[in-house]
Amino acid sequence: MGKLTTLLVILLILGGLYYLYAKNPDVIKNVTDNTRNIGKEISGQLSNDNGASLKGSGWSDTDNDGSADIYVGTGFIAISVNESYVITKDRNNDGRIDAMYIDTTGDGNFDTAYLDEDYNGKTDTWFTTFNGIKSYAWDLSGDGIPDVYDTNGDGKIDAWDLNSDGIIDEKDVDYDGTSDLHDYDFDGIFDEFEGGPNIVPPENTTGGFTCPSTQEEAYRLFVQAYNNVTSLQQANAEQERIKEAYAKYLEAKACHDSFLNQSTATSTMVKGSFGEVHEAVLSTRDRMVINFSTGELGNEEGDLMIEPWCVDYPALLGNFIDVGKKNLEDVTSSDIPLSWSSSENSQQVEVGHVYISLNRDGSYTAFVIVSHEKISDCDHTVVIRYRNLEDGS
Repeated sequence: MGKLTTLLVILLILGGLYYLYAKNPDVIKNVTDNTRNIGKEISGQLSNDNGASLKGSGWSDTDNDGSADIYVGTGFIAISVNESYVITKDRNNDGRIDAMYIDTTGDGNFDTAYLDEDYNGKTDTWFTTFNGIKSYAWDLSGDGIPDVYDTNGDGKIDAWDLNSDGIIDEKDVDYDGTSDLHDYDFDGIFDEFEGGPNIVPPENTTGGFTCPSTQEEAYRLFVQAYNNVTSLQQANAEQERIKEAYAKYLEAKACHDSFLNQSTATSTMVKGSFGEVHEAVLSTRDRMVINFSTGELGNEEGDLMIEPWCVDYPALLGNFIDVGKKNLEDVTSSDIPLSWSSSENSQQVEVGHVYISLNRDGSYTAFVIVSHEKISDCDHTVVIRYRNLEDGS
């Protein structure tokens, strides 16, 4: 396949993802609202894409045209659409639809899925298959719009929507982990297709650089400074002007990086000892979050959350650091780092490694992954053991 053909396929995939995902983030809520009146029952059953028979109360003719169009089962509803079906499920039995599976081609295979993993009524995980290529998308910000994508199903992020406007801003075309296409000015077109970035040079090009108070403004100035340098280089400007612009670019970059790498430091080593060992089970289907201080499990805010990633390995969201392979019983307060990231992060975790969490109440917890089970395409269960730091100061 030639480079141009590959690029066109990628653009088609991205266009399809945007149409399916960003245009309809409330699809689960809409289906819920439109399938409340079941109507007259007609006996029957439906086979799912794995060949298993889904049994329930039966078929219903909701529009009274003499043809059954909805099948109501235990925990799911099947809607007949153009000789195919849309399957909706209530996976946590709270009376609300939290998953929808669609056969977009009519071949009997459910190739697209909308999943509400935190059960708040909004789609946050998407899955689709296009020409045999699986792709995924995740909403990390909670606004119902995908933020990161895995467009080739290899388990690695290769596309990013940096400003949550539903349009891809960064794309890794060759899947080597580095962005190849960039939309620095957020105009919806990759700058590489426009002959290079074309943004107004940064304000205050004379005098000292002042780092703004927000990350958004810092990023804007960083991009402007970068493009000011490239514009001067392309125009064969005087070397002195290029050096001045590059110096301002370095200042803007350092300012932007400071938001990405903010950390809190302690002046002295944390004291105390880790207490008894506790065990908990986290699952993306329920009990996604744990509050270490109380031991409470649920789906609300807490110190650690299991991520519904459509990959083979487990991933956790929290403010924690990997301190390496060791026994949980051997962890001491000296293992607690002196500096921490100021924000939560989501990362892969491994069995046998000890992680230390800086909890929301300022306390510390050491934990390990005992076991992991992938129970569906995007659902995971992990067993963790943890010890809370006692008398820490």
